[in-house]
Amino acid sequence: MQTTLLGLAIAFILALVAALVGPYFVDWNQFRPQFEAEASKIIGAPVRVAGNLDARLLPAPSLRLKTVTVGGANDMGKVRAANLDVEFSLSSLMRGEVRANELTINGLSLDLGLDPKGRIDWSPSSGSFNLASLAIDRLNLTGRVALHDATSRSTLELNDIAFSGDVRSLAGAIRGDGNFMFDGNRYPFRISSGQSVDGSGTRLHFNIDPGQRPVSADLDGILTFEARAPRFDGTVTLAGAAGQRGGSEMPSWRIAAKVKSDYSAARLDQVEVSYGAEDRALKLAGNGDLRFGTSPLLRASLTARQLDGDRFAAKDGAKDGAKDGAKDGAKDGGNGNVEPVRVLPAMRAVLSGLPQSPIPAQVELTSEQVMLGGRPLQDISAELQSDAKSWTVRRLEFRAPGSTRVSMSGASAQAGAANSFKTALNIESSDPDTLMTWLQGRSDIAYRSQKPLRLRGDVTVSPSGFSIDAMKAEIEGGALEGRIAVAHREAASGSKVEAQLKAERLDLDATAAVIRSLAGPQAEWPDEAQLSLDVARAISSGQELRPLLAKIVYNPKTIVLERVKIGQPDNVTLDGSGNFDRANSTGKLTLDATAASLARLTAVVQPFAPALAARLGVLRADAGPVRAKLALDLAKGKAADRVARARRSISTRRSSRAIR
Repeated sequence: MQTTLLGLAIAFILALVAALVGPYFVDWNQFRPQFEAEASKIIGAPVRVAGNLDARLLPAPSLRLKTVTVGGANDMGKVRAANLDVEFSLSSLMRGEVRANELTINGLSLDLGLDPKGRIDWSPSSGSFNLASLAIDRLNLTGRVALHDATSRSTLELNDIAFSGDVRSLAGAIRGDGNFMFDGNRYPFRISSGQSVDGSGTRLHFNIDPGQRPVSADLDGILTFEARAPRFDGTVTLAGAAGQRGGSEMPSWRIAAKVKSDYSAARLDQVEVSYGAEDRALKLAGNGDLRFGTSPLLRASLTARQLDGDRFAAKDGAKDGAKDGAKDGAKDGGNGNVEPVRVLPAMRAVLSGLPQSPIPAQVELTSEQVMLGGRPLQDISAELQSDAKSWTVRRLEFRAPGSTRVSMSGASAQAGAANSFKTALNIESSDPDTLMTWLQGRSDIAYRSQKPLRLRGDVTVSPSGFSIDAMKAEIEGGALEGRIAVAHREAASGSKVEAQLKAERLDLDATAAVIRSLAGPQAEWPDEAQLSLDVARAISSGQELRPLLAKIVYNPKTIVLERVKIGQPDNVTLDGSGNFDRANSTGKLTLDATAASLARLTAVVQPFAPALAARLGVLRADAGPVRAKLALDLAKGKAADRVARARRSISTRRSSRAIR
């Protein structure tokens, strides 16, 4: 009896030693054909192991494979792995269960294809193994996944994936977290899945945390497959945290929607959009749809009953302009509203801060009222369009103070300047003074216009100011064409206005008042100006000038009259040029004049040169037609000395006789 027990003990020890040591002396690669054939039968797809194959029985059954491929040579749904290392649970195997303590797959490469009908190009499994019976306590995975769409001929690829989690069933019960690289950015993610309540699909929750980019995504719903075509029914939430992009601060945003999607399109219901910090965000709601395929397109319609632009712009709009508006708060009576002219930087930030759509998009926005500058804008409607690279405002219309209708089209961020944009502008106002007062945030009316204002042109807005090109305006009954550029006041350079204007008839006083109003609530004239006027008939201080040509450049140091030509109906013409030093009060002026009589010439000279007019007055006023050349030289010295040293040469001609 003892001999029998001893023999059994020795046999057990020898078997245990053989199980522990034996596999080290077995060349498992010689069994590669048998292993590949059996694995192909179990999985239901061709299996090939090009690298080493190794196995162990104790202390735990394990299998190590290198360079594994699952799938045929022409299969789109193909799986490749550089290394596969699996350790099974011995106790589970003894109970007839398939359970892995740990499965590590390195260098995974998974390619999935969608055929023209949206079906996954993966043959149904004909294997003998039930994948739902396999559980993995710890799954470690690295590699890449690519999805190839036959309809759009595009590929979505996630690279450098690192995942760690557990698998309760390969039929869909997975939980874990990891990260991946997409479009040059790394995104951390978490995933969990399980069978739906009715057993018809997989409950999926996929979350992407903000990584290198301040954007997060959350997807929660039921994933089903009908004839291998995926369908999803659930909710999607996208959010962006406040951050820096393009040199300007980007406001936070959030988009949430209920989604019903198949391979060709998705329906978006109960869409909610929030733009800006939660306590002062612009919030809209609506619905939309998403089209996939060769011409993907996102369309959405969003509405809001009332939006508070003052509150949004003062905090989140654009700190490069809102801060300046806060410094000038006294100009609007201290009511805390952002001056609309200061909101232009905010409008730039809204356009440049919009989250980029991965596909072309068309969005319609409507609102009954938007508070801006303490006054309501009404009946706002807009159409936004994205080409997956930048946003463009195809159309923006609203009613502003002063019975004003404003429309803009084609507004888009300028290349290389995310906080600049260009738009075609059209303004029709029946009460321009109220409009200008609101634009500047003032309570006083600097200029009272009694006639409607119509203006259209191409407006470019940047942090330093704005310009209006191809401008056509009707002011006080006159039509004005040309270009105006306004640079806002800065500590170093001050304000600046450039204008090239042309008109058949123009009221100079009204035009100057409008330009000063556009330039902002500042001094009577800007610090610098470059003005060019070509007016066939001008009205100035009640006098009619025909024509009026002027090219004037001035800055804090000098005034340059490149050319000034003034005519009057009674055949009086002045044509001259000059250069003056404002610091030293010196300069030169030359003027050529013609008139039907000396009296008429004297009347023209009287307003700006009374001393010269007095000298001309002693001459015979009825001497006939006059041609005169005037030269004024202001030398450095006291005012009285400068007048005394001023040289004037006057030559007049009446018929063929000279008068001196």
